[in-house]
Amino acid sequence: MGVLFDYFRAPDREAALRLLDEGDGVPTGPATIGAGVDALDAKGIDPHVILGRLLGLILAVPWSVGLVETVCVWPPEETKPRSREEMERLPEESPWNTGPWVEEIDDRLRDAFAGVDDYALPSIADQWARIEEFDGHMDASLALDIIEGFVALARRARQANDRLYCWTCL
Repeated sequence: MGVLFDYFRAPDREAALRLLDEGDGVPTGPATIGAGVDALDAKGIDPHVILGRLLGLILAVPWSVGLVETVCVWPPEETKPRSREEMERLPEESPWNTGPWVEEIDDRLRDAFAGVDDYALPSIADQWARIEEFDGHMDASLALDIIEGFVALARRARQANDRLYCWTCL
């Protein structure tokens, strides 16, 4: 079982959840709900490590835990377990165990991606394709396509003064 990630833009948290709610109170994936959402299907590219490594390359800083800051939007923060013991007591079907999850990504990532020089992208893609997490299974041309998708989404988000969100499911 893999973890899937979709990235999308919305004006704020409430709008993000409204975009993804098909009436059952659980956010469905933006790539699955049609033309109403400006989204990017990023398959296995998580926001914290793999996308974080890309952000590090764009900013010319080493990757570190916390380089990409996010805030959980779904499940609701007030239902979040406050300890390991509380987490272990959750029912198996709890959204904290099963997802989906929606995170709001800080504007630093959006602005860095939106402001990157297009001429630097092939070099960045070459470096990103070689990160440990891809384990040799990413080529630079595919990496460049993915990066260009993220950059375009970030530019549209910044122009509209939208935030970026990541929808995750198992």
